[in-house]
Order: sequence, then structure tokens, then C-alpha cells
Amino acid sequence: MDAPADTPISGERINEERAFIKRYTEGLAAHKVEYPADYSTPLEDRPRKVAAVGVPLAEPPDVMDVDVGPVQDSSVSVTVKSLKPPLSFNVTAQLTDTVADLKTLVSKSSSSAPSPDSQRLLLKGKALIDTKLLKEYDIESGATIHLMVKASTPAPAPPPAPAPHKPSHASSASIDGPPTLTITTSVDASSSPGTEMPLTNMDTSAPPLGPQPQVSSAAFHNTVADPQFWQRIHALCVGSFAYEDDADAAWETFLISMKGRLSAGEAAKIRDVVGVRGMGGGA
Repeated sequence: MDAPADTPISGERINEERAFIKRYTEGLAAHKVEYPADYSTPLEDRPRKVAAVGVPLAEPPDVMDVDVGPVQDSSVSVTVKSLKPPLSFNVTAQLTDTVADLKTLVSKSSSSAPSPDSQRLLLKGKALIDTKLLKEYDIESGATIHLMVKASTPAPAPPPAPAPHKPSHASSASIDGPPTLTITTSVDASSSPGTEMPLTNMDTSAPPLGPQPQVSSAAFHNTVADPQFWQRIHALCVGSFAYEDDADAAWETFLISMKGRLSAGEAAKIRDVVGVRGMGGGA
């Protein structure tokens, strides 16, 4: 029988109830809650959205009030000039155009202009590469670009017909033996006949006659290894020859003459800056 309502609860019973509640809650915590795949939280249990605080926003600027500044002009007007033959063309191009596009504009600017394939453009003694853009060379309006016209390659002439061969005893005898190089010198000023003397190996390996130039090692090497020095030489050749091939050949001769005083890396750097590639495997 339950105790009357006014009967005080003993401390032992209170401890038992607390222990029961603790065991019951621990059992609920250990139980894994599983929800079905279509479970959705009831609306009354969902958290309420936080009210957004109204923040005053400034009015967007008017397009007419924006100072965009002057628009940079991407077009340049240059003068393409040739010394031999004397030609001059005023061309307007875009900085985003390539050097090949500039050659096309030059060829269309006048009826006397050469075709793009026969043009070679140089700026300050440096050859311009067809695939590069004009803005990569910092070309400004009013600049002068030098034009070299390549010589047209003539059609090869047909080989001449071989002359009939007449065998002789002298020629047949010389075929069997090795050829000899001979020189003819006069023994006496009063004597008309000459004396044939073979050119020996000692003669071919002998050093050239005359005094050899003596140059300082450091200053001389620093000058000949400077690509700017060779750019000036190339510009001199360009202004002295009518055709590009002749100017490049003369410049090539000067560079090969210094082959013994330049390393392979220095020679390659000079060619890269000037824009002239090796002819026949040169230095």
C-alpha cells in the first residue's frame, strides 16, 4: 500500500530512484537511432531563420560619371626604308600584328614594293622575326625600320653538253700515277725557260710570311665577344651591300675570322642577337 502523501520520502528511496534514472538514460544513449530514408524534420522542430539586418547600400555609380581615362591607341605608323634600291613606305599597323603581317602591309602599300618573301626587316641592326608581335620590339609611331630586299634566285641553267673526249698517251699515263702539284720559277732573270719544283709538305705547313699582329688578351676579347659590336658590323654591311645575302656573307666572313678567339657559347649568343644563322656549319 502506498504511503500517504504527507509521509516523508526517505533518503534511501531517493537514491534508488536516481540510480534508476541514470541507468535508464544511459541505456537510451547507447541505443542507436535510425531514421527512414524519407525522414524529414517536422516544421515545428526546425530552427527558425535569423532575420537579416537591413544594411543600407550606396547607389551604383553612373556610367557617364566614371573617368575611364584616354584609350591607348594600339596602332603605330612606321617608315619602312630601303637604301639599295632606294625605297620608302609609310605603313600603319597594329601592335598586335606580327612581323609577317607588317611585311604583307608593306607589299600592299605600293606597286613597287617587294613581295613578303623577299623582305627582311631590321630595327637598330637587329633582324625582326616573322612570328613575333610588333609590341615585343617596343616599336613606337615614327620609328624607321630598315628593309633589305633578298635577291631573287635565278633558275639553274641547263648543264652544257659534254665535249668529245680524245684519248692521248700523255693523259693515259697521268691517270696511273698520283697527281703532283708543281710550281714554276725562273732561275735567272735572263733565262727564259723555267724550272719545275714540287710543292713539298714542309711548304704547305709553313707559317705565313710577315709579322703577325699582337693584341691584348682581355680588352680585345671583351670587344669581339660583345654582341653589340657585331650588331654595328652587321649594320655597316647592310648599308654597304644591295642584297641581304651579300651583307650576311660579308658579316659571316668577319665572324669566322674570329672563330679561334670566341667560344661556342659566345658565337651562338652573337648569332642569336644579330639574327644571322650559320652558313654551311660556320662558327
